[in-house]
Amino acid sequence: MDFQTLSDIDLDAMRRAPKMIANPAARWMPKGGHKEKNFLLRHSTSPTETYRVFVRVSSSNVGVFSVGLARTFSADEVLVLVRYNGAYHSHRNVLEGTKVPAAYHRHMTTQRYIRAGLDPSGYAEPISDYNSVDGAFDCLCRDCNIAPVNSNSLQATLDF
Repeated sequence: MDFQTLSDIDLDAMRRAPKMIANPAARWMPKGGHKEKNFLLRHSTSPTETYRVFVRVSSSNVGVFSVGLARTFSADEVLVLVRYNGAYHSHRNVLEGTKVPAAYHRHMTTQRYIRAGLDPSGYAEPISDYNSVDGAFDCLCRDCNIAPVNSNSLQATLDF
């Protein structure tokens, strides 16, 4: 897949596509200084179109987290479409020359960042729709048209 061919319309369509979690009982796995949970998703009407939701939380600080949606084209071709981060760091939008303060913020993959050869999800904006990893997960599911699942899917955020 040549990501360079993707437009903002294509990226928005992938974010908005109806999706269902295929493995709601995914488990937390320790990984370096954090724990991670990965949900596999299928497009509701096109089962060959696959996605992954990742949830990463620092082992030492629950305020350090990232919740994101990635489109899986193949084992070697994965594109993060959006991620919701905790308020633990500021972020610089390179192309815009702006800075997002240390606040809850959402990274969006954009055509401009892909074509500039930068991190595709390098553009970020402050967001006040959540204030925890659980809230970020709910926000991602709502914003990215992921069918509701058992409220315990993200359970044990603080437990290993």
